[in-house]
Amino acid sequence: MPGKNISRFFLAVLCTAAWCFPSGHDEKMPVFGKDTVLVWEIPMEDLTKDFVVRIACFSPDLLMEWEDEKSQGTVLIPRQEMMQAKGYVNTRLFKSGVDTRAENETTIWLSRQIYRDLKEGKEAKLKIDRVQGRMTYLGEDEFTVEVNDFPVSLPVIRVRDSRKAELWFLDREDNPLLVQYRLRHYSKTLVSITTNRKNTLRWIKDQKIRRLIPDYK
Repeated sequence: MPGKNISRFFLAVLCTAAWCFPSGHDEKMPVFGKDTVLVWEIPMEDLTKDFVVRIACFSPDLLMEWEDEKSQGTVLIPRQEMMQAKGYVNTRLFKSGVDTRAENETTIWLSRQIYRDLKEGKEAKLKIDRVQGRMTYLGEDEFTVEVNDFPVSLPVIRVRDSRKAELWFLDREDNPLLVQYRLRHYSKTLVSITTNRKNTLRWIKDQKIRRLIPDYK
């Protein structure tokens, strides 16, 4: 019957599409957790540098190791800072060979409080690199990032700070991650997110996680 043939045709098309576009290609970004790897690119005059973060614990405390072409270290942002910090630093917590701990500030991620201030009031007063300043909400946008080897368009918010830098963060209260930073000729852009690999950590072991985060499971 013609109706059956048409149904079979569309079923074949759907099956072909499912085969061509594997599961996860157009789904929402997967949940971050231990072994998530984030890579930003920083273009220079003659080359492009990578800045890499590997997550050891994402929530409620955030513990990460980081590296660039010359140095490496670890950063702990306790849960209280992730929720309520009124400060944001760009590079001050990334000290070579040092385990640093944030105090009333975050880096790479906005605190939930600052994110809400921006979304609700269109402006947030905070310390930027430990100097009093503000961020102004400029609107919503989309940004394409490679997620587990597939390009994915992610919702972001666009912000300008009192130093005239422009920043893009994921438009998610539970994960307001820095996607891009631009100030004059300098830029730092998130190019890949990997959540489907195991044992990515290089320096942080479970013993260290338990020492830094006593209720880690």
